Amino acid sequence: MSTQVQGIRNIDAILFDMGGTLRSRTKHECAEKQQKLQLMADLLGAQVDTAEFQSLLEKRTRAYKNWAETNLLELNEVEVWTNWLLPDWPADRVGSLALQLDELWRDINGIKKVFPETREVLLELFRRGYRLGLVSNTPSSVESPRILQELGVAGCFDAVVLSCQVGIRKPNPLILEMSARRMGVPPEHCAYIGDQPGRDVAAARGAGFGRTIIRRDPEKKAALSSDPALTPDFYIDTLRELLDLFPARPLTGGKCLETCSPVYDASLSTMWASDNFTELSDFFLAAGRLGFARIELGRQLNSEKLRSIDLKKYSLSSIHEPCPADITMDTLKARDWLISSTDEANRQKGVEAVKRSLDLAGKLSVKTLVIHSGTISLDLSLENKIRQLFNAGLKGSAEYQETKGQMQGGRRKLSAPHLEAVQKSLRELLEYARRFDVRLGLENRYHYFDIPDQDEMAALLALAGPDQIGFIYDVGHGTAMDRLGLFPNDMWLKRFANRIIGTHLHDVTGILDHRAPGLGDVDFRMVSRYLPKQAFRTIEVMGFNTPEQIKAGMQILVESGCVNLFE
Repeated sequence: MSTQVQGIRNIDAILFDMGGTLRSRTKHECAEKQQKLQLMADLLGAQVDTAEFQSLLEKRTRAYKNWAETNLLELNEVEVWTNWLLPDWPADRVGSLALQLDELWRDINGIKKVFPETREVLLELFRRGYRLGLVSNTPSSVESPRILQELGVAGCFDAVVLSCQVGIRKPNPLILEMSARRMGVPPEHCAYIGDQPGRDVAAARGAGFGRTIIRRDPEKKAALSSDPALTPDFYIDTLRELLDLFPARPLTGGKCLETCSPVYDASLSTMWASDNFTELSDFFLAAGRLGFARIELGRQLNSEKLRSIDLKKYSLSSIHEPCPADITMDTLKARDWLISSTDEANRQKGVEAVKRSLDLAGKLSVKTLVIHSGTISLDLSLENKIRQLFNAGLKGSAEYQETKGQMQGGRRKLSAPHLEAVQKSLRELLEYARRFDVRLGLENRYHYFDIPDQDEMAALLALAGPDQIGFIYDVGHGTAMDRLGLFPNDMWLKRFANRIIGTHLHDVTGILDHRAPGLGDVDFRMVSRYLPKQAFRTIEVMGFNTPEQIKAGMQILVESGCVNLFE
């Protein structure tokens, strides 16, 4: 046992199978199956006998499964449904519904339920310093990622490799070799946890993995294989036994934010914590492993979340108000408790919200507070319309130009009193911020009626010198407004480069932002030419971006010159 444990100590990454390993499957009752089959028929707009429809799909599913297992190949949902399961239906119709059909069909074939200990064990292994990965044979591109998000552990996984996305399946060892390469871990320092020796042990051994472990079905008690090549290093009956096999790893470079040598001279916004972590401390741990030197505290955090971690242990670049968000941004907007409000009582409520963030900045010795300067109108109907027209490819239409003209005219008519309210609020906030030596950073916004536009930004920055107030350039907001034909993106940079104190970096697809760099088409090389060296860089991406996508995005930012590496 001592030799085996020593071998376990040489493992850096633990990769998991999904079905039978992290979750089980039980059968539906017949009535539930019929309901879901009818839903499938309704989606297709077809009148079918559900029993015959089920029998047909079961027969074709068996044929596809036999082909996939024989050839060790896997197709994606569109290919499976158009080529195998419903080849006699219109391909365009079936292809557009493939994801929905596949989810319903997989649900008909069994109820998926994670094992009670799954979340606890995954989090503990992550906190012990192991890098986690998932490698699963599956024709579904959405099921496994959704399970990880529902468990609140998606951000803990360096790589999620699904056979339907890479085209090959276990026991072909190439899928595990690919996974180890994507994680940047030598195969001999990887362990694989599965439930089928003939598939999982064979693939892991073929890929040169250091250890293989099989979780036995407690009801079936899988016997030890007579083939040495398929005999795992360990059998376990519950995932909790992994905690006996994998002790805490030494905290070396890249393992935690407070002890590692950072890779990137940049911050990661807590925006990414949403949907990925239930504990804020796990987000900080993941950020350190990704190589970030600092964190920006965002408006997703309330006082309870902030109290859950000793923030003074960490390096913080900035705070994005409202933080703490005990009164959410949505509530502040709904009540018009904004620093732009023309109602004096409401304006004071907005100022108070920002002051709470300034109090936090002073407590944590954070020197920059990112501020949203409010809005001219809470009615988004015209903007929603122009965005819908843009998404429909009608940017050049007469209706689009008419809507754009209405927006521009409305903004000119309504802006003056709101700008005056913002100026009054900022004077009060500048005075309050002096006691903490905190600089205010005004951000360009995503919505057209939000303050400031470019002329308003000039007026607001004129309220004080660069040591007290500066510009936070948000590349996603600027790009989206530019594509809608509302504010030229490059004008933000040309006019205010000398006042930039920080930037929010993320990518944009169409007019949808907060994507990891590389998932859209922002010209980061152009942006880098305007960013002052001393301005902090914050990567501000939503929770749906994976750790793997963030790592790839950071490489793009480094290559473009937007982010520097530490020596």
